[in-house]
Amino acid sequence: MKQKLIGLTATAVVSSSLFASMAAADSVKVKSGDSLWKLSRDYQTTVSALKDANNLKTDLLRIGQVLEIPTKNNSDSKATAPQKVSVSTTTKEAIYTVKSGDSLSVIGRNYKLTVNELKQLNGLKTDLILVGQKLKVKNQAEEKVVEQAPTETAKAPNQQPSGSKNTSYQVRPGDSLWKIANKYSLTVAEIKVKNELKSDIIYVGQKLILSGELVPSKTTPVEQTTSNVKLDKMISEAKALIGTPYRWAGNTPSGFDCSGFIYYVLNKVTSVSRLSTAGYWDIMKPVSAPSVGDFVYFTTYKEGPSHMGIYLGNNEFIHTSSSQGVSISNLNNSYWKPRYLGAKRFSN
Repeated sequence: MKQKLIGLTATAVVSSSLFASMAAADSVKVKSGDSLWKLSRDYQTTVSALKDANNLKTDLLRIGQVLEIPTKNNSDSKATAPQKVSVSTTTKEAIYTVKSGDSLSVIGRNYKLTVNELKQLNGLKTDLILVGQKLKVKNQAEEKVVEQAPTETAKAPNQQPSGSKNTSYQVRPGDSLWKIANKYSLTVAEIKVKNELKSDIIYVGQKLILSGELVPSKTTPVEQTTSNVKLDKMISEAKALIGTPYRWAGNTPSGFDCSGFIYYVLNKVTSVSRLSTAGYWDIMKPVSAPSVGDFVYFTTYKEGPSHMGIYLGNNEFIHTSSSQGVSISNLNNSYWKPRYLGAKRFSN
């Protein structure tokens, strides 16, 4: 795996060398404090891809466990010339002003820093930050990067020109029926019917017959109306479950955890796989501000997205919590506001 190192300083040569060697590894041994979310950022992959590569059914890891790191198959693309990079040692300090909805996790992700690195850089003792607060985000080296153009543009396997018809697709690591359906302007149900699938389970190397186009067509008024109807139904189904108790890993009206609740209500209007909160975060598209029916994410018991709910408007969202079960909360609540990670939108 290759990773481009940006912003090296004269004092960071040792640590950058260590990071480069780590990024080149095909496997990693789990250390104290590691999580799938943290490892996915370190190795530029996703939680879902890590779970698929290691046949993991949950997000739980144990210290000493060895994980395979998904790597791109370079044999599927044309060779490209290596990049040449030169970096000066003149440094300048970069400052970030905290905005509403920010958290150390959100800021760290944007600037490729961990929460602990941000806290050390700014002398912070807690994770609490204030709107308008100035934070150092890195001592960034001014750099000059010279890149040699590739001899031939690499082509991803199975990808065809925009708008062309696709008759088959070979499943790759990290794929799900939802991701494939979204990419080719199909529904999960259409793929299942076309391939006579009885479940949502697919395997790497499996060939699927498709009949959609690579680039989705523009939304028509009829499609927009259908989308609004689905959102209304999803929210109605969610509100009908208010008072349902919390149950770890639950995804039925007898009890839900947060991602199980989302799985249940989404499947009232579409077809999705059962994923963790981090898994749903990976497959949804980010939005700058939530609209009714979008999904809001929080970092709670572990770093990264570990809790989620459905945005209802007026800063309110519906979710299930261990203390209250399915209920409605406010984003400005003293507990949720500092833990807010951002909003994402599900496209089907």
